[in-house]
Amino acid sequence: MAAPNGPNQLATRVIDELIAFSGETEVDGYMSFFKQQQISNLRGFIRMHKEATTARNEIGQITALIAEMEAIGAEEHHDHLIHLRADREATRTKLEGLEALIKDAGEQVEIKEEEVEQLNG
Repeated sequence: MAAPNGPNQLATRVIDELIAFSGETEVDGYMSFFKQQQISNLRGFIRMHKEATTARNEIGQITALIAEMEAIGAEEHHDHLIHLRADREATRTKLEGLEALIKDAGEQVEIKEEEVEQLNG
């Protein structure tokens, strides 16, 4: 009989590796281990608060620079103002993405923690 191939073979290898790595042979045991690994990975995204803070600070600095340049009537630097506004918008977009990622990761951690609790009974 031929060895299984395709998705079933991959799933079997993944489960075998989980069992070998975690030392758990019960489905609930190695699934709990797997979920805890997922939680750990997701917490890495939550730690991106520093990146979000940096983006907020950058937006503030760019906004202040734009205001200063407009206040002194730096008409000859019109191109710089356009570039600064584009930079500020790009940073705002980055910040929005980071905040959404952090929020989603937090929600996923809560879901995974509940799943682990259920598996551990």
